[in-house]
Amino acid sequence: MRNLVQLIAMIVAAVFFTGNVHAQSTQHPWLLGAGINAIDLHGVDSTDDIAKTEFWNTVPAISHLAIARSLSPSFAIDLQLSGSRITTDRFGNDVGGAGFFAADIDFRYKFDNGYIINENAAIAPYIFGGGGINYTSKDILRPNFGGGIGLNIWIWKDLGIYGQSGYRWSRDDHDYLQHSAGVVVRFGKRDQDDDGIADEDDACPTEAGPASTKGCPDKDNDGIADKVDACPDVAGLATLNGCPDADEDGIADKDDLCPNEKGTAEMQGCPDRDADGVADKDDECPDQKGAKEFNGCPDTDGDGVPDKTDACPTQKGSPEMQGCPDRDNDGVADNKDRCPDEVGPASNGGCPVPKKEEIEKINMAAKAIQYQTGSDKIQTKSFRVLDEIVSFMKQYPQTKWDIEGHTDDVGKDAYNHDLSHRRAASVRNYFISKGVTEDRLTSQGYGETRPIADNKTAAGRTQNRRTEIHLIEQQ
Repeated sequence: MRNLVQLIAMIVAAVFFTGNVHAQSTQHPWLLGAGINAIDLHGVDSTDDIAKTEFWNTVPAISHLAIARSLSPSFAIDLQLSGSRITTDRFGNDVGGAGFFAADIDFRYKFDNGYIINENAAIAPYIFGGGGINYTSKDILRPNFGGGIGLNIWIWKDLGIYGQSGYRWSRDDHDYLQHSAGVVVRFGKRDQDDDGIADEDDACPTEAGPASTKGCPDKDNDGIADKVDACPDVAGLATLNGCPDADEDGIADKDDLCPNEKGTAEMQGCPDRDADGVADKDDECPDQKGAKEFNGCPDTDGDGVPDKTDACPTQKGSPEMQGCPDRDNDGVADNKDRCPDEVGPASNGGCPVPKKEEIEKINMAAKAIQYQTGSDKIQTKSFRVLDEIVSFMKQYPQTKWDIEGHTDDVGKDAYNHDLSHRRAASVRNYFISKGVTEDRLTSQGYGETRPIADNKTAAGRTQNRRTEIHLIEQQ
């Protein structure tokens, strides 16, 4: 026995300087130890004799078995079975020899601070404590509990030696010291998530998963582990980090602004039929190459107004004129200006108009037109006035005029209305005969409905029998 202790001490000294040896208990959770066992009944009463091997009761055979299961880097649970032959009692007396058997379940605390001592260390000290039963062939079955210290020394891979000592309290003053030493091996592979893949080979040791993803979960069953799957809930492609690509344009649906239309990376997955750099979904002219500032529409004349809203797409104009030019700068675009080279108001189609005083002069002259009584025939003496008006109209060839006929209230309404209409038409026909185009002239009669004086007096009735000529405003 002394030689065994010396051998263990030498091995401890040799291994102490070798550092870590191999893998550890949490990865190889099972431990099996087998060796010799010594029961010391005397040492509990005489501490001076604790180290004296002559009081150790042993058998020349394997008499100690231990099987342990690691629970964590620091804790394990083990079953220890031990036997011996008792030849010396607690008082040092020779008692002949009785068979001894003990079975204990203990918890181990393995010192693991993560640095100098850790579960991967070649030298692995531990303490243990628990309880069980013991039996002596010349006595009765007794419960016991206790604890102690131990040391595993891993020599090569998962093979090592162990030694431990403990104190067991038992009923009826049958306490004893127990020493054991032998060979220990580690085996088995830990599988925390019970997915059939050992933790050391499991990329996700705490989450169950298939072998195809190295033990990591794969919710969408696309063969890509959830931890690296950019779309873990939707089956996708490995080339797109597990995301689907419905339109097969090489852009993952989650990044594709048009997931159901094949597009380009430059357009974030959207098509661009006219290749103008504006995606069809944003392109107001998807079949015509255009500019981004015009939402993909062209501007043929380069005037800053896109063709789709340019009233003159081939003539450079201005936004104010809807893309059309305005040569005379009168505020009327050339395409609507009846006089594009002459300044005129929009009310007259961009053509010049007579001055206000000229128009008033026309109206004054028109009121001097006289007809034969009860007739639409113009009196000859009025021709000079009419010719002056014709001359004036020809000075403004783009103007249009409305001729109105009015009567007093003498006679029937219907007759007066018809007479006023015919008289206005006679004036219009005279102007046409003198070269004023008929499309510039309209005529109508109002009869007695618009008097400008009192019909009860002769002077008033004279004023009401009149012809008026008005400039027609044009847009």
